[in-house]
Amino acid sequence: MFCDKLYMLFTLLNVRPAEFARAARCDKSYVSRLTSGKRVPKRGGSGAARLINGIYLCADEKGSVDGLCGLIQCDGKSSPDMIKERLSAWLFDDNEPQMKSTTSKEKAPHRASGDRLSAVMELTGLSNIRMGRSLNIDPSYISRFRSGFRSPRSNPKLMNDICSLLLSRIEDQGKTAELADLIGSPADDVSDHDKAAELLFIWLYGNDDKDSSPFVEGLLDQIGAFSADVKKPPLSFEEAVDESILSDSSPVYYGKDGLCRAVLRFLGNVIKRGHKELFLYSDQNMSWMVSDPVFHARWSALMIMCVSRGVRINIIHNIKRDLSEMADAIRSWMPLYPSGMISSYYCRDRVGERFSATVFLCPGYACISGFNVSGAEDERGIYRFDTDGTLLEAYGASYRDLLERSGKLARVCATEQTGASGNGDARSLYMFNNTLSLASMPEKTLVSALDRVGADDVTRRRMLGVRSRQEELLTRHIKDGFLYEFAPLPDESALFNGEVYMDLPGLGVPYTPDEFSIHLRNITELSEGYANYRFTVIPEDPFEDVKVIISEQAVAVTRLKAPYLTIMFEHPELCRAFVAYAERIREQHKQDRFTTGKMIERYL
Repeated sequence: MFCDKLYMLFTLLNVRPAEFARAARCDKSYVSRLTSGKRVPKRGGSGAARLINGIYLCADEKGSVDGLCGLIQCDGKSSPDMIKERLSAWLFDDNEPQMKSTTSKEKAPHRASGDRLSAVMELTGLSNIRMGRSLNIDPSYISRFRSGFRSPRSNPKLMNDICSLLLSRIEDQGKTAELADLIGSPADDVSDHDKAAELLFIWLYGNDDKDSSPFVEGLLDQIGAFSADVKKPPLSFEEAVDESILSDSSPVYYGKDGLCRAVLRFLGNVIKRGHKELFLYSDQNMSWMVSDPVFHARWSALMIMCVSRGVRINIIHNIKRDLSEMADAIRSWMPLYPSGMISSYYCRDRVGERFSATVFLCPGYACISGFNVSGAEDERGIYRFDTDGTLLEAYGASYRDLLERSGKLARVCATEQTGASGNGDARSLYMFNNTLSLASMPEKTLVSALDRVGADDVTRRRMLGVRSRQEELLTRHIKDGFLYEFAPLPDESALFNGEVYMDLPGLGVPYTPDEFSIHLRNITELSEGYANYRFTVIPEDPFEDVKVIISEQAVAVTRLKAPYLTIMFEHPELCRAFVAYAERIREQHKQDRFTTGKMIERYL
């Protein structure tokens, strides 16, 4: 029987129904009906095609194509199309064709949101350029929406605008019946404009409030966008803090205004006295810092002056559970990261909600400290300003105790240090790049390219060292886990015109066609020699200004423009968000090795 054979296949491939549903791009409940025998797709129909393709993808992913061929009695050297044809014959030979179900879930095969957007755009004859013009956004964003690298979920207005534009064209073209069939809803429901808008919106975007895509995309945009230079102070020192504040000797300050005055006194004297290190922590609401634009400009100016003058700033962020809190913590300090003077942490201990604590410490000078009832700080907060050496030592010891319970939130490092991003026991590593990775480049190819552009000895040693560490990272994961590399293949005219660059941020070394071909041959050999290495061709650059390496333990985001630096993140929740994003992209762009090989062939 059909369900018995399906069970044999799942057992052979060691694949769970949920995992298979992702590969076949169908609903888990549909797979459940298949395995229970309640549903048998029509042989030759779209459902059967998705089923066969999903089985082959799982076999390829698990390195079990030979086992699959043995089960269905097919020559293991056959092409994927021949294997799929034989699989279909084996799977359906005892079953009579059945009519396709009319249930909504089975009639909507487009699992990924990008696929769904593409399907509706194709239904209305809408191109990326025309949609971009209609919505006044860059067509490349539309392209990234469709490929899954971007999501409009972070912009509710854009989500509504896309939905309204599509529905308007559908109604103008008289295609509401086709829309109903596409999204799996009764035709009567989409005849009403408001009901159709609601159904289309839900179908396009789903209702998954746990989707991490907006957080991931927003953070990557932010890292790619900040200026090459440390931000210039918006005010001069004299404008940020006057002498009356600097010479203030009050031991206690009250309320929000008092805290602001204490902070200006604290930072101003740190700069004036030439101190070199600060230790900051506060779990009270940060509205005191951002609600008044005048004070915030003064605070920003003094912080920029601190890092510009070599003051090392250690900050333990107040992050509870929410990704948005993490984004706010990172965003507020991002302009200062290029200085290399920021060390940011998160405390592993949960914060209480009854009281708030604040500690701003400069060893050898002063400490601002506050312990107040949460929500009452602005009006009744009490903040000590201590300069006694014994007290400063005590504050320092307490801060060090808290630091021992904290992990690194973000750290800035040189690009060549990204090889550390995959250490530990990470099962999978995901590499997203706008070109072929340095990790998979043969050493001789890099040497040849550096010779060709006349690189000096220091540059040669540095880049060969980077390549060696990246190769070590790749080798470790294809032996002990899985490594997924994603990159687009270029237009051949760009390649022959010297417009395709190697994975060497800051050097601008273009490939020759021969070098590109040699690199691709090495990728093919890696793919054929290691079942745990997967190179996936994607339709476009995934991100404009950064490349990303993702694992369960760490995320490394490297800028592809000045300043050329890498920001490492190790917060578990953040890593989980990036892994979820990478898994979604992997599922959406999954392809078997034969297909990848065919796409590579034309460059060899």
